[in-house]
Amino acid sequence: MTPTEAAVLARSVLSCPDAITLRVSEDRQTSLDDDYDVTCDVHGAPVFSACEDSALVTAARGGAGGVVEVSSGLSHPATGGRRIDLFLQGRLAERGSGCACCGESRSLVALDPTRVTLFCDDRPVPVDLDRFRDRRHVLNPGYLQRTAEHANEAHESELRTAMASTFGIPVRTLLAASLLRVDPSGVDVSWLDSAGAHTERLDFLRTVSSPQELGEALRSQLHAGLC
Repeated sequence: MTPTEAAVLARSVLSCPDAITLRVSEDRQTSLDDDYDVTCDVHGAPVFSACEDSALVTAARGGAGGVVEVSSGLSHPATGGRRIDLFLQGRLAERGSGCACCGESRSLVALDPTRVTLFCDDRPVPVDLDRFRDRRHVLNPGYLQRTAEHANEAHESELRTAMASTFGIPVRTLLAASLLRVDPSGVDVSWLDSAGAHTERLDFLRTVSSPQELGEALRSQLHAGLC
């Protein structure tokens, strides 16, 4: 595995976790329950949302160290059938306020990594920090996989409407619709109707290079309600 491949795989795991564990000051475990939410991979840093009076925010304000352990949620093609885990060590830092739409003021806490290590079938692979933080890796395979999964889980109704409109199919005949694969150049879609299962490729007008551009391209091709 080249240094760049290791960095891309590490960013992919951070963008597409199966489970995340945070240890603060390396002496106790902080569980990610209702009090701690996680926003994965913000420019190579895991970011947590917590109540302002929580132990996590207090630790961040005191400059505590932390370790984040991530189990991969990547699909088989991205992992090659290997078990992949990611360890990030660094310092906790407060990063402003999160969404207060639920009436509760919350703070954002990031782990700024100083050391990143992949474990491929328990074999450690050090990851170069500069490559890991490279903004060109923002649309990594893990991020693209999570984008498709989110659309399928949260926007299936909009997808059925989009397929019907795009391919001239009566929406009442559509039994299901989903995104099979998203990449910077386009999206592979699938739907099931009375005639059976179908797949098609929808190319974007241009290759995208950021999450914002990807969201705009998906909404343009599929449905304005997608987020």
